Amino acid sequence: MNKKTRLPNSKFSINAIIFCGGKGSRLGLIGKKMNKSLLLVDNKPIIYYAIKELLKTKVDKIILPLGYKGSDIKTYIRKTFTKNISKFLFVNTGLNSEISERIIKIKKYLPSYGSIFLLNGDTIFDFNLNSFFNSHIKKNKKISLATFNPKVDLGLIEIKNKKPLNFKKSIFITDFQADKKKYLAYSGLIILESKHLKSFKFSPKSDFELEMYNKFMKSKDINIFKITKGTCFPIDNIKNLNYANDTLILKN
Repeated sequence: MNKKTRLPNSKFSINAIIFCGGKGSRLGLIGKKMNKSLLLVDNKPIIYYAIKELLKTKVDKIILPLGYKGSDIKTYIRKTFTKNISKFLFVNTGLNSEISERIIKIKKYLPSYGSIFLLNGDTIFDFNLNSFFNSHIKKNKKISLATFNPKVDLGLIEIKNKKPLNFKKSIFITDFQADKKKYLAYSGLIILESKHLKSFKFSPKSDFELEMYNKFMKSKDINIFKITKGTCFPIDNIKNLNYANDTLILKN
């Protein structure tokens, strides 16, 4: 597939999963009032930016595993994306489910073949997803992780001899800044083939990122893509939310 090709084409089915069921406990009172995916940045909910970019790829289906205040997300999407509402699938996956459990509960809705975008609903993705998808197809790996230059605390991918070695979470951004040659910052966005997601044996209460990514790294079947143009910004607390509203310049 050349870089100008828009997706999907006749050979590819493209689905997306946006994780948006969390309670946002780190956001204090504001997190109790609304799902954090609906918090406003530049007068639009965080989840708007991910959906906007996914629709530009002509994605076939966007699956939302709903949990905390899931009915609010459903109402917002039905109002805002009326013309594309047939592309959305809302699945109630439980109020207190871990992400691994949510994946297990939606596996039956995934196609047997094709590619899957996995995105965090509390992260602003404001860049061209086609370039990421093209990299995934070109490298022909089971899974692709998008990385970027971070401004907030994130999990990091440890690099050795220019190859991904290990995935770590709860790492401070100072570790990244101290040794950029050793780490790449993880964006919360991946692509993998549907058949690999459907066949992966998740432990229901496990951290799916640690479990899945490190397994693929051991088998050397992972592609690392660096976001160089656009914005990727996770919002996990009030400080991040204020920073985003004061600083980020978004295309809308």
